[in-house]
Amino acid sequence: MKINVVSAKVEDFNEVNVIVKEGQDQHAEALPNIFKKVEQVMPESYFQQLLAESNCDILIAKENQTVIGFVVVEIKKSPAFESMVERKYAYINDFGVKSNYKRGGVGTTLFNACVEWSKEKGAQSLELNVWEFNEQAISFYERFGMKTMSRKMTLNL
Repeated sequence: MKINVVSAKVEDFNEVNVIVKEGQDQHAEALPNIFKKVEQVMPESYFQQLLAESNCDILIAKENQTVIGFVVVEIKKSPAFESMVERKYAYINDFGVKSNYKRGGVGTTLFNACVEWSKEKGAQSLELNVWEFNEQAISFYERFGMKTMSRKMTLNL
């Protein structure tokens, strides 16, 4: 399988949204008190806004002309607080591979492209958030050397 990674275009929205929905459904099943199953997860206006931002990119993995994975990545800077070290980092907002293509190298290809994009933008690190239930994703990211940096906790009342 030959996988090409390119920047998304407006016309890729529907195919990307199908993959986003797969991830949303998985999250809704695991955490129904937080996530809902919906038909269109990512509004098209948000997709277009991301495409227009210079500090952000939506990278898509294609096999032939079919979108089989995506990553939304952006450049961020630490808050300008005296107590914080000034740093520029890349942040993965969303990452997904079409379910029937998982464990076929698509995620690895996308992640590596994301690392290269981040380096080209001058980022010092690459960060993301992953939900605790998603052990498969945690294991995937750890294979690249990612480490847990912080933990968000909750108490149901």
